[in-house]
Amino acid sequence: MHAQQEVLLELLQASRCAPHAYRDEARAWLEREIGFDGSVWGHGRRAAGGSIEIDGAELRGRPTALLEGFAEVAALDPVSRRFGATPRLLQNIQVSRDYREHALRPVEAYLCRHHVGQLMLCGVDCGPTGQLAWLTLYREEKTRPFSEREAGLAAFALPFVLLASPQLTIPGEGGSREESACLTAREHEVAQAYAGGGDYKSVARALALSPATVRSHLLSIFRKLSVHNKIELRRRLLGERS
Repeated sequence: MHAQQEVLLELLQASRCAPHAYRDEARAWLEREIGFDGSVWGHGRRAAGGSIEIDGAELRGRPTALLEGFAEVAALDPVSRRFGATPRLLQNIQVSRDYREHALRPVEAYLCRHHVGQLMLCGVDCGPTGQLAWLTLYREEKTRPFSEREAGLAAFALPFVLLASPQLTIPGEGGSREESACLTAREHEVAQAYAGGGDYKSVARALALSPATVRSHLLSIFRKLSVHNKIELRRRLLGERS
């Protein structure tokens, strides 16, 4: 847990930069920790049949054609369907391995054409009516899959990166949408640090606050989100079901 706390503290530091620079800071941190050569930061919603409708996407390191033409193979792609059903479950994909079935070859060919040999995809629910946000990390090399360490770090870090984005609201699960969206920026930082495994003292050190101030923020957070302990808080922040 100590290593995960260190990761969380670095991400919280990145989230304190100016909102317009947050994505660049977060991507730079991820690129330093996880080797990748392209990414998509997207947002959209679940649609009928398990597909995902993309409302917006910021693509780095790949031509826009990668996203613009994906509709031609989207219906064949099991990764997209799994993501729509369970966005927080990390998809760690080796293209040549996971699309080798004959029926999936068009997806493999499409991804290879756009220099995708490996990809990792993870997201979060960010609204009450099926809205999603996600990050996809690409690697061109077919023979260098993401390592167990890289995948473990991505599974832990990507949801926090997305939830810390100033464009997101915290998903509600009980309580009103207004309650879940009214955390202050500082309360959001405290909530993420505490839910990530920190105690009062470690959260206080990370955010340059006193333990008493952390306790005060947590009382407000618990009241606003209608939660009673760290486990319930973590479920609310990450959109998990009990």
